Amino acid sequence: MSYTLTILTPTYNRAYILPQLYESLLKQTEPDFIWMIVDDGSTDETENLIKGYILEKKICIVYIKQVNGGKHRAINTGAKQIVTDATFIVDSDDYLTDDAVENILSNWNHVVENGLMGISFLRGYSEKQVIGEKFPDDFLIENFNNMRYNRGIKGDKAEIVDSNILKQTPFPSIPNEKFMSEGVVWKELSHKGKSLFINKIIYITEYLEDGLTHSGRLLLIKNPLGAMLNAKLAMTNEFKKKLRIQNSLLYIAYGFFAKKKVREIITESGQRKLVRVNLLFGWMIYVIWKIKYKL
Repeated sequence: MSYTLTILTPTYNRAYILPQLYESLLKQTEPDFIWMIVDDGSTDETENLIKGYILEKKICIVYIKQVNGGKHRAINTGAKQIVTDATFIVDSDDYLTDDAVENILSNWNHVVENGLMGISFLRGYSEKQVIGEKFPDDFLIENFNNMRYNRGIKGDKAEIVDSNILKQTPFPSIPNEKFMSEGVVWKELSHKGKSLFINKIIYITEYLEDGLTHSGRLLLIKNPLGAMLNAKLAMTNEFKKKLRIQNSLLYIAYGFFAKKKVREIITESGQRKLVRVNLLFGWMIYVIWKIKYKL
């Protein structure tokens, strides 16, 4: 049985780097896929660039433009329109190996036959240099949260998810916040089925100066409610004690940045005892970050 794939690319003012991803898609050994670009209110030449690609008719392209709302809202917008079996979120400043689509589709039968949530491949700085760590075993079926968090496998990975499951698990939309960690959704997706982990690099990442990853902690501080939610999701008994403590500290610190009252931080956590015990230490982190980032 053949399966179908959408490569979903949320983008904002990346006309200067998008050609790199486009060229990698033209080189795919398996050309049967859809490239869906969700333009998050770009003010550069992104729209004209993509319309030019569409006129070339070399690959199937769907272009959607929305008012700027952040990457997570762009992913939500795209997910609603996807009609393929699988979805692969690929950032606009990255690109794929020539056999990426072929590897995904040739292994998607494992997802269907085992009722999985999706597949995780490796990302690399190059086709030979892995970002972070490899998975403990190849073709391992495991819970995503257990693999990435409890086992502590480091580094960004290339994650492909069942499209119907992704549609059922949208990012929350928090007013006045334009950034939310993808971890919010992936922690929830892990409850929808296990994943297949394959030790093969199919996705090449370049961390740019204007990228979200480079923005780091300050971006989370400026969007504290989403950061609180991401930390809160990792404070349950599903996660190791060390992780629960670490995330309780983050939850508390972001709570203060969100101007929450102490009572609110405690009662909204769902883990009152854990938060009470670590409240002072979380507040100290908040103070340190305020000084460090001059807030």
